[in-house]
Amino acid sequence: MKLPSSAHRAVLASLVGGLVLTACSGSPDPVPAPAEAVTPAPTETPEPEPVLTARAPLTGVLVEDEVGVELAERPLLIAKIENSAAARPQAGLDRADVVIEELTEGGVTRFITLFHSHLPDEAGPVRSARPVDVAVASGFGKPVFAHSGARAQVQSMLAAAPMISLEEGAPGFMRVSDRRRPHNLFVRPADVLAAGIDRGATPITAPDWTFAEDAPDGAVTCAADAADCEDPGAGVTVRMSNSARAGWTYDEDAGVYRRDQNGEASTVTGEGRIGAANVVVLATRHYQDGCCDTNGSPYTETDVLGGDVALYWRDGQRFEGTWRKPTADAPLELLDADGAPFALKPGPTWLHLPSAASVAGL
Repeated sequence: MKLPSSAHRAVLASLVGGLVLTACSGSPDPVPAPAEAVTPAPTETPEPEPVLTARAPLTGVLVEDEVGVELAERPLLIAKIENSAAARPQAGLDRADVVIEELTEGGVTRFITLFHSHLPDEAGPVRSARPVDVAVASGFGKPVFAHSGARAQVQSMLAAAPMISLEEGAPGFMRVSDRRRPHNLFVRPADVLAAGIDRGATPITAPDWTFAEDAPDGAVTCAADAADCEDPGAGVTVRMSNSARAGWTYDEDAGVYRRDQNGEASTVTGEGRIGAANVVVLATRHYQDGCCDTNGSPYTETDVLGGDVALYWRDGQRFEGTWRKPTADAPLELLDADGAPFALKPGPTWLHLPSAASVAGL
């Protein structure tokens, strides 16, 4: 075998060396760049749910502790609000804790309106005070009572009652230009309350009312053999007089009763709606005392001392019981059929004070 010459061996070495160099100098596989560190987005710590352990004195609605303290230190504001056709729509009724409808002369009614949990921007129209207002307002500490004035007999009662009586001329009273007298007197509740506090109003004394989310037992139902029996709890029409009827219909979606006046939906200024968690009808005695109003009619008064039948509507159900107010300065007691406090539903309450004869027909 002939071995390669030295020249051939040099060429071969050169080729082999080139192959080795080529192999060594080839492009290396790309090295991935290190991943950028991703900083996780900060997680928001959810706000803790407020602890609701206190109850608003007149509605039984659960509130935060600090709100409960504020309400416990706040005096009650009572405003006497008109309910004639010229007074509608009223302001503030949808923000009241409690509204009490009373009969006045001429078959017209008025509202004793209790503001405590909420103070609307305006309330009214405000009208004159009556003896029943003094009796109803007693038992709540020393509240502020806003009205347009009163006859001499009632002024004496107001002066002797545990309340701060304020009327036109006091801070917070105003006449509006888009209504005619005497239906144009309104109040700014926050200003009136502040004025009353300056004059000695004291924190509210809570009535001994009971509240429960669930309706109690004992609702009135149709007899099993009753024909065409209407649902007793679906609504009620309270005949305050031949010309004044307050109707209530249960709104199941909202869980409240909606009010109508003589068959027409009750309205208020603004976007609010009247919704009563409880509708309460108290059998009372009406009488005439003193003469006379601007139309020459004797004054119609309501006696709320003593006690009688009470009817309750809540949660689309009707209940029967009694009410009691033994003395003028005693709180109003709302009782069930057994004489125990009736369990009201948390929320606003509307009370009506028709004659006992009208209640007997309900």
